[in-house]
Amino acid sequence: MDVVCVGVITMDTVALVARYPAEDERIVAEQIARSIGGPAAIAAVTLARLGISTAIVGTIGDDTDGREVLEKLEQEGINAKGIFITSAPTAGSVIVASREHQSRAISTRQPPAQIVPNAEAVVLVAQAQWVHCDHVGINELTALGISRGLGPKISFDAGYGAENFDASLVDLFVPTDRQMAVRHPEASLADALAKDSNSSKNTVVATRGPDGSAAFSSDDKYVEVDGFNVDVVSTLGAGDVFHGALVAQMVEGRSLSTALRRANAVAALSCRGLDGQSAIPTLSDLETYLKAHQ
Repeated sequence: MDVVCVGVITMDTVALVARYPAEDERIVAEQIARSIGGPAAIAAVTLARLGISTAIVGTIGDDTDGREVLEKLEQEGINAKGIFITSAPTAGSVIVASREHQSRAISTRQPPAQIVPNAEAVVLVAQAQWVHCDHVGINELTALGISRGLGPKISFDAGYGAENFDASLVDLFVPTDRQMAVRHPEASLADALAKDSNSSKNTVVATRGPDGSAAFSSDDKYVEVDGFNVDVVSTLGAGDVFHGALVAQMVEGRSLSTALRRANAVAALSCRGLDGQSAIPTLSDLETYLKAHQ
């Protein structure tokens, strides 16, 4: 595998409504979708659609949702041999997205406890170029037998818990611009990225929502790339899509500015769908879109 994603895997139900219902009110949804969710799982789907050989490590339940997860992963061509199946229910969310407020309300069943990775997971990780972790997967690295400099390169989707994270533990550290402001409250985004990158000797990228992304590395210095405008149905999972797309560019050895531009485009295009999975573009879709937006 080029990349192994480690962390949360869910099965989500998403409904799009014109407005949030009032108490005891029934609203007819414009769309209802069922899709894979979870930062690691969405990143894995993104990588696979961009032509990167991908595996996933995580825990799901021995239930209907878990079986649906496995079916969808197989359809995407993702190696699921590193998934542990437990008796606890598969994690999932019921999500209501409101057009009026351009926001969403989420009710979640928490992920089951992450079991010590199985033998297949350890082998997959040992042979990978990159391991991409979310906030749960980052705690599994010791059990997987790797650390920075000992095994594959490590990418961290710092969607949670980034404020005090030791960025030197990973090769690619990707929080949001807001999290960088908390980490370095007196610094500009450019200075904050440079400070973490220089001290950790790695690449640090900050997502900026619809404004795109920014990054710093010793080779490229500070880079800032604007986002793309699309007709947004939902931003659910867009950050997770960005992370997967960014790692795909790292595998392909692209420059930092090119990597950010392509990852921005993939994340934007994913917002055309209601759920986090369905509108993630393929590599062919991406190339066509970028050619039209040169």
